[in-house]
Amino acid sequence: MPESPESPHSHLWRPGRPINRRALLGVSLLGAAAVATTPLLAQSVTEEDIEATEQEIERVDSERRATEALVAASIVRESTLHQQLAVINADLYLAAERLLQVQRELETVELEVFDINQSIGDLNVALASETSVLERKARSLYKAGRTTLLETVLAADSFATALDRAASLERLLARGVADIGQLRLRRGEIQLRTADLTARLDRQEELQAEAQSIEAELARRSEEQKDLIYGVQQEQAQHQADVRAFERESEALAYRISVQREIYERQIVEQERRRKAAEVRERAQRLATQIGSQQGAGTSGPFIWPLLGLITTEYGGCTFGQCPHLGMDIAASSGTPIVAANDGVVLAAGLVVPGDRRASYGMIVVIAHSETEETLYAHLDDLTWPPPVSPGQFVSRGQTIGFVGLTGWTTGPHLHLEYRVSGAASDPRRVLV
Repeated sequence: MPESPESPHSHLWRPGRPINRRALLGVSLLGAAAVATTPLLAQSVTEEDIEATEQEIERVDSERRATEALVAASIVRESTLHQQLAVINADLYLAAERLLQVQRELETVELEVFDINQSIGDLNVALASETSVLERKARSLYKAGRTTLLETVLAADSFATALDRAASLERLLARGVADIGQLRLRRGEIQLRTADLTARLDRQEELQAEAQSIEAELARRSEEQKDLIYGVQQEQAQHQADVRAFERESEALAYRISVQREIYERQIVEQERRRKAAEVRERAQRLATQIGSQQGAGTSGPFIWPLLGLITTEYGGCTFGQCPHLGMDIAASSGTPIVAANDGVVLAAGLVVPGDRRASYGMIVVIAHSETEETLYAHLDDLTWPPPVSPGQFVSRGQTIGFVGLTGWTTGPHLHLEYRVSGAASDPRRVLV
């Protein structure tokens, strides 16, 4: 048999004095009202606890809203950075076009430099050739300059020959002067070409430096912008993760509040139940005291056996569900009538665990016989032959109060009988005759 908890009606008993039927009926009604109890709460919650949780939710929601604002700001900032990057990319395209122009210009300059170098080379070759011719002519002029024109004429064989020599000498001298002038022009052209080449080479270096500078600067700006965007994206991701964390925390707090409110409401109900139970106990104690002062000692008569059958377990023994055994087990066939062991008032008649006929003692009847004594009858039938009595009903010794059944923790049909004095289990054989 499973161990029975302390009876909820033990507070009604006071040792030593009997009660009459009318008074016992009043006490039993009060006791029956105290039977309907609910399990004690495992956790206590106050209004301050609920208010504190609500304030915590407000704090979390405020932080979530602030973080959402940061996310929005980071999104705006990222958009701005993307716009700036678009401008930089546009500049990169312009720079690419500029680089292409510079490259074309460089190619033109390189071709011009090649042409200039080629022409300078040709001019230098021509100049060298002309210089050589001019040197020969100069030597001839030098020789001619040491002989006078008259000497040249007089040395001729005839006057006609003399005139020819004189004319040839003059032409030679005039041509030499012209060649020298032409040579000077060529040298000047070479100098101009050389100066132009130098200028173009300098321009080529400037263009190359400019192209490299533009490319390097735009590449640097692009990398910086990408780094800024990446940083903002990382910051945004962190803020979004924070928002999700705040949402989860808020949901957890909201669930906590719902649980706290449920516990708090149950506490209110439990407090009200306890208050009413305390009033019942107080009224029952006052009534029992009043009746006890008016009556003499002793019970209304001896206790009789409520059932005749095979005793399978004595008080204090052990069964599969209870050790030590708090009562006496009497085996009998299902449906065998069970009678009240003595006069009294029914305190309880029903399943120990409402709605669960297989739990604990199953179907029970509890009878109060005096301020201190009560008997409990367990494992009664609940379907075919339910107890014919109800709480508050006065019963006489030998009156049928139920029938042998199989409810609760039991392996066969039998009656579990308990005799209690002031809430403590005692051996039923002490009072049974």
